Amino acid sequence: RSSSMSKGLKHGESIGSAIQKVKYLGDLPANICTPSFLVKETRKIANKNKSISLKVLNESDMKKLKMGSLLSVTAGASEPAKLIVAEYKGSKSKSKPIVIVGKGITFDTGGVSLKPSNAMDEMKYDMCGAATTIGLLQMVSELKLSINAVFIVPACENVVGSRATKPGDIVTSLSGQTVENLNTDAEGRLVLADILTYVQSEYDPNRIIDLATLTGAILVSLGHEMAGLFTNSTEFGNTII
Repeated sequence: RSSSMSKGLKHGESIGSAIQKVKYLGDLPANICTPSFLVKETRKIANKNKSISLKVLNESDMKKLKMGSLLSVTAGASEPAKLIVAEYKGSKSKSKPIVIVGKGITFDTGGVSLKPSNAMDEMKYDMCGAATTIGLLQMVSELKLSINAVFIVPACENVVGSRATKPGDIVTSLSGQTVENLNTDAEGRLVLADILTYVQSEYDPNRIIDLATLTGAILVSLGHEMAGLFTNSTEFGNTII
């Protein structure tokens, strides 16, 4: 009993600490919680655990990979975008990893398709998918879970600038598909399109779980009491609920 109790306490403490980390990152203002700040926070976790290998791609790296879709979102920002890739190897087997992707728009003005100014301050929360992904990395590494997992955070700002993407601009994604951007406030799907292509080509994952504050329309349909879950596997989806 004491063994199971101590195990339960450890699990509870790790989960609680991870939740605290997510809330801390989410509550920070966008002038502090930048893409570079998210890199520092992830590095703190990686430095504590030898099972984590951390890779950070900058904008030139993303350009070489031809992530035109993601780069179109950050085009107007002077704050440099970062792609955080943390590989956790807790299993000795060569099993395919579970990949967690967290949308990390550290501030979303909507770009040239500017959002209404009322409550725009809340757009600092558009990186809550990223915060949750970083919190999960902390929890998984603390508990030394026997899994292989990759935690990916595409982090950038979507702001108005002289080089910002304009409505009607056409960009080429990593998959080679062209995208006509009719509304620059639809930045989340542009970022995730490139990252999901990257994940599938780099890792051949067992599962991909994508966490994102993608659209306010989900609040219209479900309200504040529930979160939306979309899946191509009902069986797997039911294990998450």
